[in-house]
Amino acid sequence: MAFRIAVVSLAISAVSYYYSYMRLQEEALGNLEKYIKARSQIESEPFLQAETNTKLLRNEFIRRYAQMQGADVSGEFHALMKQDRDGMWRVRVERDDFEYRATVALLPRVELTPEFMRQVMLGYELLSQYGPAFRNRYYDTFVDLNVSDGSLMFLPDLNYARNGSVADFEFDLETEVGATPARNPERKTFWTGIYFDKQAMQWMVSVVTPIDYLGRYLGGAGQDLLLDQLIARTNSVGIPGTTNFIVTREGDLIAHPDRMPQIEAMRGHYNLRDADDATLRDMYSAIANATPKQLFVESPDGQSWLGMAQIRGADWLFVTVYPKRLLQEKAALAASMVLLLGLIALLIELGLMAWVLKVDVARPLGRLKAAIQSLAQGRHTHPLDTERTDELGELARNFDAMASTIAHHRQNLEAQVATRTEELAQRNVQLELVNAELSRLNEEKNELLTIAAHDLKNPVASIAGMAGLIGSKFDVWPKERVRDRLAGISQLANRIQRILGNLLDINTLESGQYRLTLEPVLIDELMGELLASWEGRLEEKQQRCHYQPNGLIVQADRQALWQVLDNLISNASKYTPHQSKIDITAGLSLGMVEIAVHDYGPGIAPHEMDKLFRKFGRLSAVPTGGEHTTGLGLSIVKRLTEEMGGGVHCGSLFGHGTTFTVSLPQPDAPGAPRSGNSAETLTASDGKIGV
Repeated sequence: MAFRIAVVSLAISAVSYYYSYMRLQEEALGNLEKYIKARSQIESEPFLQAETNTKLLRNEFIRRYAQMQGADVSGEFHALMKQDRDGMWRVRVERDDFEYRATVALLPRVELTPEFMRQVMLGYELLSQYGPAFRNRYYDTFVDLNVSDGSLMFLPDLNYARNGSVADFEFDLETEVGATPARNPERKTFWTGIYFDKQAMQWMVSVVTPIDYLGRYLGGAGQDLLLDQLIARTNSVGIPGTTNFIVTREGDLIAHPDRMPQIEAMRGHYNLRDADDATLRDMYSAIANATPKQLFVESPDGQSWLGMAQIRGADWLFVTVYPKRLLQEKAALAASMVLLLGLIALLIELGLMAWVLKVDVARPLGRLKAAIQSLAQGRHTHPLDTERTDELGELARNFDAMASTIAHHRQNLEAQVATRTEELAQRNVQLELVNAELSRLNEEKNELLTIAAHDLKNPVASIAGMAGLIGSKFDVWPKERVRDRLAGISQLANRIQRILGNLLDINTLESGQYRLTLEPVLIDELMGELLASWEGRLEEKQQRCHYQPNGLIVQADRQALWQVLDNLISNASKYTPHQSKIDITAGLSLGMVEIAVHDYGPGIAPHEMDKLFRKFGRLSAVPTGGEHTTGLGLSIVKRLTEEMGGGVHCGSLFGHGTTFTVSLPQPDAPGAPRSGNSAETLTASDGKIGV
């Protein structure tokens, strides 16, 4: 019988192995398909965006160039450019701010026609405007005029124009020649091969869009894209046990975790068609012969699946090598588990047989013995053979009666213990809640002590130091210097007042002592007064604040609404760069009035969004002017807005600014707006209020 069971177990294991292998292969290929499609989308995005950037630059160049026809820019050109000793035309030294503006290099042979000077000035302005915006993701942005006659580039890392000689700029690069009609009759955007840039010390690739005006070739607009992150992700990020690599359709290997030395030795032209690596050469052959709709092909040696996805833009192939041994190991493990379970079943069956024999022979005495032992140990007794008519049956009935009496007394005792236990559990829950509240209050106390010990100590110490210094130097210093020190003391005192004001406000709100008087408030009037109060502070950072009057009225407490908007504008000013702007808009949405304050600062990281409205919550973003923050402003905004029957929420794209939106109800009946001329005096000719 045991032999038959073993044979059946082996057969089931074989079937299980085959089924598991096929199921795991189907599941693995499905997951691999999702993975390579996701990687294709991720890796294609910077290439497609670069093409979009160069086309945008080309279109803007053509649009502005058409508007400049007939314009005389020779004065502006010679004010900007100067011919150096080597004959090259470059930006004058006194105006050569390459970290923030474009650089220009014109060959000595260039004829400075009015048309060419217009092209140079236009390219210089476009690169100076668009280059900084593209710099976040791309190494540089450039415009080449008439092949190599004019080279314009925005590259803050080095002065491109002054680092090159006449011979360097006379050499026609692939990015310059590729934009000519002879090499690019379709006039389409094209990508160069990869190359190792000696100045940047990194691998990169270039994209260029030809610039034509009225069917005539002018030059090309392009960008250089660094490949270090793409290569690092390809070589290190992947499905465990698999290998990724990137190859061009012509066979040039771009990235491979084991072939980077060979790629660097061949200067980015390590072609798999001629490589001495038979495995990679065969894999490339299988990939090249696949149809466009095929996502998977089997490697020529039959040991792996090759998953393929296109990196759009550059038209490269992202390949994942998935070894079949991973599936074989998983299938073998599943089959082993089936075999193991079969053996366990065999042992269980043999045990059951032995147990049945034992029970049938020793049932009466065994049960009685177990019942006596259970009763002695205070446990529940097993059922006895009370139906029997002999002495054992009578003994079993008497024993059951005695056990029932003992069980009744035990149940009463257990009920009392359970009642006491439940009471203790409730007390423990109450104690835990009290402890949690005490912990929270202790944390707030520690935060408050930190503010008192650090945020208040420093300005108070500075005031004391300044006051003592003024006292000792009062008869020596001129009045202007004394006034300057007194102004510093005033600023520190205002800082202390703001910290204490925030602490008192949040305490008043939490204690329920803050009383609101809801009334119709004209937003335009309030914004006019508020922006007037911010005029001086915004000028310190050369910031502008724009608001469009709209005649909307909200049901709110005027002072509370002032404080809410003042905190939001203060928050926006802190994190908005110098010489930037803040936009404030108001409108209706779902019966509520929404007031949005938008800044162009660094934005808020996604993992910090839940800290925004917490008391004492401070984020990783640093104020652009070194301003101080206690982490209470947004908490006060949230509490005041909710007290007025509204709400506040935040929308932010990390790296692209933040928008705080306050929603407040409209008044039930139209109210007469307050009198005043604050909004009127700040209203510009276009109807906007601005500071």
